[in-house]
Amino acid sequence: MLNGPIDAERYAEVLGQLAYQSGHAIVWRDAINDWFHRISGIPDDKGRVGHHPNRMEAEAMSLQGYQTFEPASWEGASGGKGVICPETVASCSAQTKFRGAAGRYDIDVEYFDLANDVSHFRLFVNNQLIDEWYAELALPGGTPSADSSVRRRIKGLVLRSGDVIRIDAIPGRGDRAPLDYLEVTKVTP
Repeated sequence: MLNGPIDAERYAEVLGQLAYQSGHAIVWRDAINDWFHRISGIPDDKGRVGHHPNRMEAEAMSLQGYQTFEPASWEGASGGKGVICPETVASCSAQTKFRGAAGRYDIDVEYFDLANDVSHFRLFVNNQLIDEWYAELALPGGTPSADSSVRRRIKGLVLRSGDVIRIDAIPGRGDRAPLDYLEVTKVTP
């Protein structure tokens, strides 16, 4: 671990950029698979195109304040859509019920971190605050797109079927707390 031998500010900055790059790689993996499928029309024998069994698209969740949007290019968001807080709303919320078997899971939140301002996100499970963060990376995108897509991973949560997973967001003036999806993946021992 480099946390300690490297100063805290540099460590946090590099870790943030690595988190951005790992989320960005997933966005582009999905976009490339979808693009080749669209262009060729050849069925995907390995089940990669549009097959994300652990993914909950934000636009399909129960929304409060959030509105669905389509990015400028289809590959900018999973399923071609995301959700965003309109300028007239001070806070937004998206929630879903977990339908899997009881166990230990990682939750990935794919959101957009826009260059124009800072949004504040909080993740809850059954009204218990689990994690919170600020979308404050120095990324190139001023609008929700593949360039501003970031992944936040919350590790090792114990979930049961029926648990409510909720994300609350307080948008900034220029960063309206856009979300793409949640992905819940079982931790294997």
